Amino acid sequence: MSKGKKIGLGLIILVIGLSMGIILFVHERTYTAMEEAVVSLDDYRVRQEDDWIVIQPEEEVKANLVLYPGGFVESEAYVPLALSLSEEGIRVILPHMPFHLAILDSDKFDSIYQAIDSDLPWWIGGHSLGGTSALLYASENEKVIEGAVLLASYPSENTDLSQSPLTVLSIDATHDTIINETQYEETQSLLPDDTSYVSIEGGNHSQFGYYGFQDGDGRSEITREEQHQQVVEAILTVLETSPQ
Repeated sequence: MSKGKKIGLGLIILVIGLSMGIILFVHERTYTAMEEAVVSLDDYRVRQEDDWIVIQPEEEVKANLVLYPGGFVESEAYVPLALSLSEEGIRVILPHMPFHLAILDSDKFDSIYQAIDSDLPWWIGGHSLGGTSALLYASENEKVIEGAVLLASYPSENTDLSQSPLTVLSIDATHDTIINETQYEETQSLLPDDTSYVSIEGGNHSQFGYYGFQDGDGRSEITREEQHQQVVEAILTVLETSPQ
């Protein structure tokens, strides 16, 4: 075998090895949806597309919310929350992200917005890293978005929305030990002055979705259902009072 062919073969083997390593790493890190979330995929209001999941309200649609999943969390883990929101007239779209990392495709909102024909208000949001990624998009697309919903999340240091006209809701939980409290507090200056802050007493980071208990999180003192109910109430309050 010639020297050139040996180098070429070596590069192919290296690329394959790296790819396998990445796949295995992501697989080991991924938080899969709990059985309750998987079962909810069979609900008649849930429609699965190639790149996202649509949860359609049974009756009148009042608004659209594109919700980015947390880092290494399956999108399906947020279907139960989306179903609760759909009962209040909110159409929720859960994007599938590359390697379950929204930061790798923060512009995913674009394709959803173009595919779903709706003149109703559009909101973007996300859990944890998903919320940070959603704000990256929101900061550059204020004309098409009404506001943003953050679940245990905060903006990156280079995402300044302090002068933005967007309506922002930030929800945290008192037993969340995943979120960086220092950064959460320091980056509040990057959000609009009229940002609404809601703190769920006794809730934690993991219970914003249905993917089990996340390593390093605090123990909750309320049920997942109770935490979701408070999230839904907070979102409804902001959506209903937001100028549209």
